Amino acid sequence: MDAEAALKKARSGLLRLLGYRQRSRQEAVEYLRRKGFSEAVNAAVVAEMEQWGYLDDRRFAVDCIESCLRRGYGPLRVRRTLLDKGVHREIIEAELTHRYSAAEELALARELLQRRSTAGEDFTEGRWIRRQAAYLQRRGFSGGVVARTLREYGCSSSDDEPVEGPNRPWGGGGSNA
Repeated sequence: MDAEAALKKARSGLLRLLGYRQRSRQEAVEYLRRKGFSEAVNAAVVAEMEQWGYLDDRRFAVDCIESCLRRGYGPLRVRRTLLDKGVHREIIEAELTHRYSAAEELALARELLQRRSTAGEDFTEGRWIRRQAAYLQRRGFSGGVVARTLREYGCSSSDDEPVEGPNRPWGGGGSNA
């Protein structure tokens, strides 16, 4: 296949991929590599897509963050997702700062916990506390937000107080952090 035909085929394939949803620059490059295009073709097509505004890591990060917010994910999970997709840390931090304030993060964690809670549950029971803490951590909330949210639910009445520490399942102080 000559160079012009390869460019056309790569361009067409990448445009089709971008028609489904936004992609990061790294995702676009990986897609073209999987399709077997040369590095020169990949670089040329990705540069075109960036120039035309079809590839934009900042816009991708904003879309991803907004989607994760709607689905109830915390900033730690969003950060990990974006890093895995190749978005630069500076872009991630700037956009997370705009979209996740401490108050918004706490409100989101409260809302998630409220949806999971049913009437008649013993909010001071250790097993319930551990399960909810693990759930919120998997959703991407920091240990401090998890502890504060659970404390607001009345989980601080005994040894089961959700405090960050090395022996707690929801974080803090562990050696394998």
